[in-house]
Amino acid sequence: MIALVDKSMEMKNLVRFNHYFSNINELLHEDLHQYTCIFINGLNKGKPMKLSYEILEKLWNFVEHGGILYGELINCDDFPSSRLFGFKQNFSVTHCRLEKLVISRDNSLCKKGQLLEWHGPFLTGFTFDTERLLNIGHFRETHCTEEEGKYPGIVVKNHGKGRTIFSTFSFLGNDHNWMLRPNWLWNQVMKWLQMEYHLPLKSKQLVIQPSKENNLEKTIEKGMNWFLTSGILPKEDGSLGIYENVHSIRSDISKDFRPDCHAHTALLFYLYGKYTNEPTWIERSQNLLNYLFEAGYQDTDPDSATYGFWKWFQSPKEKPDQLFSDDNSWVALVLLYLYRKTGNTEYKERGLLTAYALLHTQNKNGLRPECIREKELLDHGTAYFRNSTMSSMNPHFEAIVHSTFIQAYLVSKDDTFLQTAYQGTLTLLDNKRDLKFMYSKTAGYSRFLLSLAQVYAVTKDETILKELHEVIDYLAKNQHESGGIEERDNPDPDRYGTEDTGVFRMNGEGIADQLYTNNFLLMNAWEAWKATCDPTVKKFYEKLVRFLSSIQITSPKLEFNGGWMRSFHLESGEYFGNNGDTGWGAYVIESGWTNAIILSGLILREIDQSLLD
Repeated sequence: MIALVDKSMEMKNLVRFNHYFSNINELLHEDLHQYTCIFINGLNKGKPMKLSYEILEKLWNFVEHGGILYGELINCDDFPSSRLFGFKQNFSVTHCRLEKLVISRDNSLCKKGQLLEWHGPFLTGFTFDTERLLNIGHFRETHCTEEEGKYPGIVVKNHGKGRTIFSTFSFLGNDHNWMLRPNWLWNQVMKWLQMEYHLPLKSKQLVIQPSKENNLEKTIEKGMNWFLTSGILPKEDGSLGIYENVHSIRSDISKDFRPDCHAHTALLFYLYGKYTNEPTWIERSQNLLNYLFEAGYQDTDPDSATYGFWKWFQSPKEKPDQLFSDDNSWVALVLLYLYRKTGNTEYKERGLLTAYALLHTQNKNGLRPECIREKELLDHGTAYFRNSTMSSMNPHFEAIVHSTFIQAYLVSKDDTFLQTAYQGTLTLLDNKRDLKFMYSKTAGYSRFLLSLAQVYAVTKDETILKELHEVIDYLAKNQHESGGIEERDNPDPDRYGTEDTGVFRMNGEGIADQLYTNNFLLMNAWEAWKATCDPTVKKFYEKLVRFLSSIQITSPKLEFNGGWMRSFHLESGEYFGNNGDTGWGAYVIESGWTNAIILSGLILREIDQSLLD
C-alpha cells in the first residue's frame, strides 16, 4: 500500500492520507511534488517490495526537493534503493522471535535504552549516512538495557531539503496493533516521529483494554462469556473438552488438551451453575470430565506402574509418562470436591485412585519429587519413592498435593491422608531456607497459601496459623496500591528464551503475574479468610478482587475479550511483561490456570463457600 499526504494538510497527531495506491507503478504518472509525505508499505505476501529504477529516481527527486518519504520493509539489496534509504539489506526477510527494539538516543519523549516489542517480519542489514532511531537485538531486560542492539530498526537519512525514514520491521503496516508493546511507549515513539521528523502519525490505540470494572457480577458474566465466544471450547457443551490457551505470541487458540485445565474449568462451570442456578453449566462441567474419562487420560489398569495417574497432555503414548505432582493433584482435588457436592461415585473412585497413587509415592517427610517418570516407577517401584528423601521443596508442587490429601481425607476418612498433608506442611515450614521457587517467591507463596489454609482449617495447629500469617505478610508487602501482587524474588533471572520462565527479571519492575501468582492467590486468599476469619486476610483478598476485576480484558478480538493475560504492568496499567518465556509468555490467556481459577475465586466469594464446605 502507498499513501500520500497533501501539502495543504496541517500536521496533526493523526494520519490523513489524500491518496492511496495499491500499485507502486501508479506513482510514475503522479506529480509527487504536490505532496509533503509519501508512505510505502513494502511487505507483499511476506516478501519485501522491489522498487524499479524509474520509481527510485522519482522518489529521490521528491525527497531532494523537500519531501518526506517513509518506507517500510522495502527490498534494499541494490545500490539505488540502499542509498536512498541509507540501509543495505544483506539477507531475505526474517521473522521476529525473541528480538526486541531499543531506543537509540535520548529525546524529549523517550530515553535511550528503553525497550519495545513487536511481532512480525524484519530485514537485517547495515546503515550508512543515517541516524538510527531504533535498533533490533536480543535483550533479556524487561524495560531498559545498556546494550546498543545488533541490527537497525528505524533509520533517518537526509537528502537535500528532504529526508527518508526507513523501518526494517513491520510497524505502521502491522495489522496486529496489540503486538506493539508497551502501548504507552510506542505512542511516545509516534509523537517523537511526528515532532522531530514531521510524520503525520496518530496514536496506536489499545486493542487490549483493562475493563476498570468494579462490578463483580459483570466481571463474572463477562468472564463466563469468554468461554462461549473465544473458541476455547471445541464444542459449546464441553463434550469435546477444552483447549489449553490463547497463545502468548501467536494470539491464536493453542489446540492442546490437558487434564488440569479441564479440572479447573469443570470446577468453575459447576460453581457458576450453582451461582446462577443454571443446570446447563453443571452439565458442561460433567461433559468436560467425561471427555477425560472416555479419552483415556487416566491409567485405570491395576497392573500398571502408573495406575491412577493422568497423562499431563493429550499424548499418543498409551500410559502416562511425566507424572507432574501439581497437574495430577488438581484433577484429583476437583474430582473429590465435586463428588462431595454431587455424589457422583465415578468422581470419588477416580479421584481417590489418583490420591492413593500420590500417597504411595510420598516420602516419610510428606513430600515428593515435582515429577516422576514412568520408567522410574517401572525400574524402582513405589517403595523407592516412599523410602527416599528426594523432594522438590517447591510449594508450587508440594502444596497442591497436600490440599488434595485434605479432600481425600474428607471423602475417605483415611487418616493417613491428613497426617501426610500435615507432616509435609510442617517439613516445608521447618526448612524454609531450603524452599525452591520456579518463577518468584511471590508465586510460590501464593500457591503455599492454599495448603496452609486448608491444613490449618482441619488441624487448628497454631504453628501453621502463625506461618500462614507470615506468608500473607510477605505477599501484602508486595501488594501494589491497585491490589495486585508485584512479582518479586526471581530465583533465576538469567533463565530466558525457554519454556517456564518468569515475566519479570529483577525486583521493582512492576509486573503482576496472572498465570502463577494473582490468579491462584485470589482463590487461596479466600480459603485463608474462611479458615482464619481474620479481617486483615479479608482486606488483603478484597484488594486483590478489585485489581483482577479492573484488569479483565475488554477487546473487539473475541479471543481476548473477558479474559486475563499473564503479565500486567502495574504503573502503566496495560498488559506488558518480559517476553523470555516461549511457551507460556507474557500474553498467554490460559483457560484453566488463569481464567477458570480467577472466576472460581470470585464465585466462591459470591456464594460464601470454601472448598472444604
